[in-house]
This record gives sequence, structure tokens and C-alpha cells, in this order.
Amino acid sequence: MKRFTLFAFCASILCLISACSTPSYFSPAVVGNDIAYMPKPMATDSVKSKNYISASYADLTLPYLTGELNMGFLNYSRAHTTKSMNIAYGVFGFFGKTNYIDDNNSTTTHDFSGKHFVGGGVRTSIGFYDYVDAMEFRIISWENALSFENGSYSDFRKKMNALGDPEIHSSPLSTIYTTGGSSEIIFHAKRNKNNQFAFRLFYGFTPRLSKSLSSLSEKSHGGAIDFSFFAKFNKLYGTMSFGGSKGASSKISLGYSF
Repeated sequence: MKRFTLFAFCASILCLISACSTPSYFSPAVVGNDIAYMPKPMATDSVKSKNYISASYADLTLPYLTGELNMGFLNYSRAHTTKSMNIAYGVFGFFGKTNYIDDNNSTTTHDFSGKHFVGGGVRTSIGFYDYVDAMEFRIISWENALSFENGSYSDFRKKMNALGDPEIHSSPLSTIYTTGGSSEIIFHAKRNKNNQFAFRLFYGFTPRLSKSLSSLSEKSHGGAIDFSFFAKFNKLYGTMSFGGSKGASSKISLGYSF
């Protein structure tokens, strides 16, 4: 019994030491949520150019459960579909704040919670497609997002980066650019072509982000992935997205097309 008690005590100490050595990560606010699903008319639609407006709620959980960012988006885009291509471009604005996570093991989060941020940006998407009956294959699309961030969270990240603490990985970037490719399958209902459903997978990267976070004690890849489900009923539509880039991101959007 004494040996078991001693073993349990030592194990607890090791776990505590391990938890205390967990680094903190502070990424730009919209990392993982800057790229978003951009609706486009199908080849079977009677109108080949449309406008889309939507509102989104998004979440970003930072690596090692450093903290959580909750934010809202307002989005506007316009899209065109030709005989073999579809193009979309638009603007967005966002705002939100930071929060601690209850089971956070990091000891270097400092005064993280309650920081606010606000910003905006632009998005583009261009790609090729083919279709068979009610199904359209958007084989490959090139997607881009450029965003700008301001607020106390941006100032906080710059301050943490300047400390030079090897246990703190804090990006000072307030402007980020994400680019990559996506593939999508979209189809419409047989009885109503205005009811449409789609699945899309995006993979890309954010230049300079990895370097801004990993210049201290460890390397990290710069990949960004996003999986989205899209559903449209006449003029109303919604999307759900899940992915990650220096953290786990998720987003839900509701919108209107005209």
C-alpha cells in the first residue's frame, strides 16, 4: 500500500510538471475562419449571377487549450457562373473577444481573457466545374482571404511576442493572407432546383504565420483545412464549417441570396 501511495504521488508530481510546461499559443483572431464557403449559382440555375449576404457565429480554440475566441461575422459576396467556370468575390467584417478555457493547463496565459478584436477583409474564389444531371462537380477552385485585425487582443499578442519567453508562442501579425485549393460536390433536389446541397473540402496555408509562432522553441506547419456543408432552400441558405489552422475552428452561417 505504501509503495502504491508513493507511486501515485510521484505520478501526480510528474503530471503537474508536465502540465506546467505546456506552452501558450496566441494566434490571430480569424485564423481558421478567414476562409469561408462562398455560394455560387449552379449551371442549372436560371440566374447565373447572384448576391449573397449572411451572418456567422464562429469559434477558435487555440492550441494546447490556451484559450478560446468567440466571434461574429457579417458577409457579402457576389458570384457568377459561366459555361465552365464559377467566380465569387466579397467582403466581410468581424468582431469578438477572448475567453479562458476551464481545463486549460497552460501557466503562461497571463491576462488573456476579455480582450476584444475587430476587423475586416476580402475573399475570392475561382474554379472549374462539370455537371451531370442534378449534380455539379466543382473540380478545383482557388480560394483566397485577406484580413485585417485591430483591438486589444492584437496589442496583447504583440506584447507577448516581445517578451521572448520560450513557453509563449504569440503571433504579432495583424494582417494575414490565406490561400489554397478546394473541391466541391453540389446537387439540387429533383422537384425544386432551388433546393441545393453541397459538400466542400479546402486545404491551403497562411504565409508567415508558422514563422511568427515557431521562431522560439518548436516548429509548426502552416496548413489550413476547412470542411463545409451548404444547404439552400429557395433564397435562404446556411453553412456549417469545421477545420483548423493553429487551433480548431468552427463556423455556422445563415444567409439570403438575391
